[in-house]
Amino acid sequence: MKANCKSIPAKQTATVRVGPMMSLPAVLHEQGCEPGPILDSLGFTLSQFDDPDHELPFILTSRLFARCVEATACKHFGLLIGMRADPSSLGIAGFMLSTAHDVNAALLSLRRHLDLHDQGGAVSIVTDGDLTSLSYAIHLSGVSATDQIYDQSIAIACKIMRGLCGEDWNPTKVLLSRPPPLNPALYKNFFKAPIRFNATENAIVFPTRWLQLKLSSEDPFLFDYLERKADELHLSQGKDLINELHRFVRNTLITQKCTASSAAQHLGIHERTLNRRLQEQGTTFRDEVNEVRYAMAQSFLTNNSEASNIEIALALGYTDATTFIHAFKRWSGTSPAQWRGQNTRA
Repeated sequence: MKANCKSIPAKQTATVRVGPMMSLPAVLHEQGCEPGPILDSLGFTLSQFDDPDHELPFILTSRLFARCVEATACKHFGLLIGMRADPSSLGIAGFMLSTAHDVNAALLSLRRHLDLHDQGGAVSIVTDGDLTSLSYAIHLSGVSATDQIYDQSIAIACKIMRGLCGEDWNPTKVLLSRPPPLNPALYKNFFKAPIRFNATENAIVFPTRWLQLKLSSEDPFLFDYLERKADELHLSQGKDLINELHRFVRNTLITQKCTASSAAQHLGIHERTLNRRLQEQGTTFRDEVNEVRYAMAQSFLTNNSEASNIEIALALGYTDATTFIHAFKRWSGTSPAQWRGQNTRA
């Protein structure tokens, strides 16, 4: 099986735009650290943080977050960055938000186009009755300072919802996989909601009724224009069929609607055409789904120490833990528990 030999090659090339991190040098200053030497130690420059569209390697940027935490001894460094980021800092994915018809359309566009900003993680929107969760998950292994990246991302998610629903909007609860901070006051003051630390996912949870809120800033012509521009950007990035398929799989696995038919429809081709083109590249739809599942499983096992096998299984579109465990053994040659023990950083 393809997933038995490697994880997704995007690990080496995944990038993230500077946009939401433009305040990083200023936050370092406020924490009593000169940003120049810290940035230089990893090959970054101050000028890179002046351009919101500048792209940085995702893995290396995660190491920068770790270095910042080490230098400042500030365990909520990522939260400080996220609190200062506006939704528009996400680039075209952020600009589209306020032009959508309603909150649901805005969030779906964010999920669809976030990879134009961030190629290391994905957004999920899951509705369960009266509650909906907006979550972010890193899908790469080998990422440093995941607690800081998740703090930043969920803070931005909360700011997105406040931008759409009003500044007085607050989530029902917040889920963070990080351990409880020594002083949780900053988190409580910002989110203004109960926070569950050591959670198995990173998300804000809110009443489903908010999805139907119509936006007074709706601009259907501008939304359609930005949608076309986003599609053009996807094409200009030279993304091939496999990369586009992987993006679709990551965005839909959790909904358990990830089928060859739905993938082909998303890609604008017939299912037979999809299967033929994959066969020409020496692979199959099932192999590519497993490729994504394997990479996501590695990320869950590395970055979410409290996540159980059943929780990971459900996030990967399986209905039970046994099926996931058997699949993981085929991919890696070892059990999830053994793999976690060998690869989780102390």
